[in-house]
Amino acid sequence: MTRTNAQIHEMKHAYRDVALPNKKCGCDQLDKDIEDDTSGDFKRLLVSAGQGNRKEIAEDKILAAVEDVKIDGKPTGQFRINFEKLVDFELCKCEAEALYKAGEDKWGTDEKEFNRIFSFYDFYTLKVIYDEYVKISQRDILNSIDRETSGNFKKGLRAIVENIRCRPMYFAHKLKDAITGLGTDDDTLIRIIVSRPEIDMVQIKQCYLAITERTLFRDIMDDTSGDYKKMLCAIVGKN
Repeated sequence: MTRTNAQIHEMKHAYRDVALPNKKCGCDQLDKDIEDDTSGDFKRLLVSAGQGNRKEIAEDKILAAVEDVKIDGKPTGQFRINFEKLVDFELCKCEAEALYKAGEDKWGTDEKEFNRIFSFYDFYTLKVIYDEYVKISQRDILNSIDRETSGNFKKGLRAIVENIRCRPMYFAHKLKDAITGLGTDDDTLIRIIVSRPEIDMVQIKQCYLAITERTLFRDIMDDTSGDYKKMLCAIVGKN
């Protein structure tokens, strides 16, 4: 739900080849399987996000919005995104109002409106929508999601928000959940550690240390064994 449009289309091609390697089928095989295996608002959220039609901002426009952070006119070596160069703030206010009217401001919840907004807009626009939502509702969007939705639909909406706000922190929490408690969620552990090393593993490890006060390397050492442990530790790295 949080991949780029290009990544979603690539995954749909790969899924077709993996799911039915000996049969000719279209790239909509993933959509069909989602519809068969899920239901309700969660199914509609997955199908909407899986179309790969989310609005996106061109890379050159994003780079043009990156600005130096200066103190007393002197550069600090830090940078920030000037959202006014990327996002239509009036649109964001309108969509934040639409979310409020679809949930907190009415009896019941208009899940279709949540689905539309969460599945359609680029991540920079959604971030501003969430900020504007706080001003209107006096609640964080995650608080309203918890109050107004339930089940896998709620989990899906929360995943979108948490990824947009800080993807490394999102994965750090997922790793913590996979490692702590009774047993180990090996599927989640493998999926994150194998897929993130060349993207944001350094930041994930920093976030993991911040929320657990232990290193990810230490917890993997304590929670796994044998060649499996050696493999994961080698990918994560001690430093």
